[in-house]
Amino acid sequence: MFDKSPMGILFYSKEGRLIDANPSALKITGTSSLKDCAKLNLFNKSYVASKKEELLKKGLIKFQTPLNFQNGGDGSHDILKKPKTIFIEWNIAAINAGYLVQIQDITASKNEEPLKSEDKYKRWFEDDLTGDFIATTCGQIIDCNPAFAEIYGFDNCEKAVESNICDFNRDDWINLITSLKIEYKIYDHQSWHKRPDGIQIHVVANVIGIFDDSDELVQVKGYVFDDTKRKRAEESLKESEEKYRLLFDEDLTGDFIATPEGEILECNPAFAEIYGFDDCKMALEWNILESNPFDWPYMVTRLKKEHKILGYQSWQRRSDGMRIHVVANVVGIFNDLDKLIQVKGYVFDDTERKHAEENLINSKRQINEILDSIQDNFIALNHYWNFIYVNKCAAEYFGVDADDLIGQNLWERFPELVKTRCEETFRRTMETNKIQHFEAPSMYGTGEWFDFSVYPSAEGISIYWRDITERKKLKKDKNTLKIK
Repeated sequence: MFDKSPMGILFYSKEGRLIDANPSALKITGTSSLKDCAKLNLFNKSYVASKKEELLKKGLIKFQTPLNFQNGGDGSHDILKKPKTIFIEWNIAAINAGYLVQIQDITASKNEEPLKSEDKYKRWFEDDLTGDFIATTCGQIIDCNPAFAEIYGFDNCEKAVESNICDFNRDDWINLITSLKIEYKIYDHQSWHKRPDGIQIHVVANVIGIFDDSDELVQVKGYVFDDTKRKRAEESLKESEEKYRLLFDEDLTGDFIATPEGEILECNPAFAEIYGFDDCKMALEWNILESNPFDWPYMVTRLKKEHKILGYQSWQRRSDGMRIHVVANVVGIFNDLDKLIQVKGYVFDDTERKHAEENLINSKRQINEILDSIQDNFIALNHYWNFIYVNKCAAEYFGVDADDLIGQNLWERFPELVKTRCEETFRRTMETNKIQHFEAPSMYGTGEWFDFSVYPSAEGISIYWRDITERKKLKKDKNTLKIK
């Protein structure tokens, strides 16, 4: 609207400094760029300065003035550069941010029959892309421009004039009238309105009260524009922020953002709890470097190279001195120069699992030490007949390292056991879940005899066998003596 308006539109600050001007304004004034006129002040022009008091009182002034663009007539060079005098029609309105100035070159009309002031006002009024209206205090539309009709969904101004603006939002209009009686003018008033076709729109309005000689409010002059898209985008963003804030606060993982030096910038309640704080406020006064003075610098060094680290494990100290084991995923946040400026992390307390893991490792180590100390053979197989444990004696019996058998299949590694009593008994134990005992010769045919005990387990079966060759030999010798 600003760029395409045929009217010259300029925005000035409250101090009168030019902030922006649209292409039409630059064209009218014969200026090539905004930079050429950025230093000029609105009130340095005598024809504006003389009307400043009226502008501040009424909020809107309108006048015409001839201008020489080589000299503004007040000793300063004007923003206009055309080497001739032209006539400009000015509309200056006080707005919340400063002043809105609309200009129009009326030189051609000055050379013709002067237009009636009402016709000039009507042209400006109808061409304005802002929805302009005049209404009674009861809300009845007295006059409006096409932009107003379009905003509220009317086909034309005639239909819009038959409506009552109070119907769009009754409570809002009543409050607006009450405020106008005290404040005389209101800037950037925002509200939701319901158009006659049922569509909800968000409008932003500047409204000015028109008072009679008794200082009674008799009419309302307003300038509105449809702000629905921006408002919905703002609400959507706010809703999204609230949703992610809720996820952040309720996340059971400890989430945090810190500087590379370890200063906590933001964290959620789970992070505060993991490190022994009563709330996030206390955690934000802490430095995560204190949890492990050697661990944090090492992790930051890695982040500078790798940008993110997944599953990082370490032992740390909470704020109360308790030792905890944490697992963290950390991501580096870098600036445009690829310099690490923040660390975003997600940690969870893994202490219980770590202690259980260490206890299990210690327990397995003790069991392995016990089994390796046994002078007989022991192996464990899973349900797929793969080796899951082989003690030292069994590894020596097979003539291999124990680690070489782990994971291998019994029948593929030792096919000579297939269709033997060993296979028959091993499978029976696996199927019946009952302990089995038997004696069998060495699978290597060396003449040795072994006593086998096969035990079912949750993982498969365990096989224990010991050398009974001497016992077999003694028994055989005794039987021989008896026969003799």
